[in-house]
Amino acid sequence: MKIAILGSGSWGTALTVHFGRNGFKVTQWCREEEIANSINRDRKNPLYLPSISYPQTVKATTSVKEAVENAEIIFSVIPVQFTGSFWKENREILRGKTLICASKGIEISSLKTLSEVYEEIFKTTDNYYVLSGPTFAKEIAKGLPAAAVIAGKNKDETLKLVKTLSTVTFRLYASTDVKGAELGGALKNVIAIATGISDGMGLGNNARAALITRGLHEIKKLGKLLGAKEETFYGLSGLGDLVLTCTGDLSRNRQFGLAIGKGEGKVDKKFIVEGVYTAKAVYELSKKLNVEMPIANAVYKIVHKKQSPQEVMKELLSRPVKEETN
Repeated sequence: MKIAILGSGSWGTALTVHFGRNGFKVTQWCREEEIANSINRDRKNPLYLPSISYPQTVKATTSVKEAVENAEIIFSVIPVQFTGSFWKENREILRGKTLICASKGIEISSLKTLSEVYEEIFKTTDNYYVLSGPTFAKEIAKGLPAAAVIAGKNKDETLKLVKTLSTVTFRLYASTDVKGAELGGALKNVIAIATGISDGMGLGNNARAALITRGLHEIKKLGKLLGAKEETFYGLSGLGDLVLTCTGDLSRNRQFGLAIGKGEGKVDKKFIVEGVYTAKAVYELSKKLNVEMPIANAVYKIVHKKQSPQEVMKELLSRPVKEETN
C-alpha cells in the first residue's frame, strides 16, 4: 500500500519513518528541497529528528502531485495555521482522496477546527479523518509502543483504516467523534503551557495535578459547546494526550511554559509552539460562547498580554470557591 505524508516536521518525519519501517511504501512531501535531497541521499532529515534513519521504502519529493499520485491514504501534517492555505492551493490534487489530518490546533483567523476548514474547502468531510492521541514524535520514530485514535464520521470506513494502519508498536482505535478528537488534541497544548509555567515557577506536583484536572474540565466544557462528545475527552485523544503533554519533557508546549515560568526571557519567535496560537483562539471562543476557562485565559494573559506569571497565577488561585463540577 502506498501512503503519502504531507509535511517534513518532527511528526511528519516520525509517521514517515514508522510506516516505512512497517512495510508501507511511503512518499514524503517536503517544502524545502534540501530536506528532500537529504532524505533521498543520506536517509536523514537534517532539521527534524536528525538522529533517526529513514528506511529504504521511503522516497521524498517537493512535488505534492508526485507525493499524492496513486496514494491510497494521505496524512496531512502541515502546521495548523498554514493548513487551510495548503489545502486550497492543492484542492484539485487532494479532492476525493482519503485524508487523515495529523495536525493539532485551531485556525486562529477563523476560530475553526481543521475539519471545518476542510469542509469549507472541499464541501464534504466524507474522506476526512483525524489522527490524535498521546504520541511524541521521537518515540514513534524510534519504534517505541504507543496508542492513538483515528476519528471519522463513517464508523465502518474508520474501522477499516484502523485495521489497515495499526501495527504492533502503534495501536489505533476508532472513533466517530471527529470534533472531540480535534479539540482534545488542540486544547491540551494550552494546559501544557500552564503546567510548564507552574513547574518552572517551582509550584510543585500538587499544583501540576490540579492544573491538569481542572484543565480537562475546561476542555470538556468548551468541547461540548462546540459539538463534541463528553466521553471522548476521557480517552486517548483527550485525557491521554493531556497527561502526556503536561508531564513529558519531550513536549514542546511544556518546555515553552517551563521557560516562561523560569523567567528565561521573552517569547522567542523561533520557539513558538501551536499552543500559543490555540491560547488566543480559546480566549476568543470562550468570550464568544460565554464559557469560563480560567486556566486557558491565564495562559493567554501571560503569553499574549505579557502579564507577570506570578500575578496571573496569584489571581488564578484567588478565584472564588465553587462546586467542583462547575
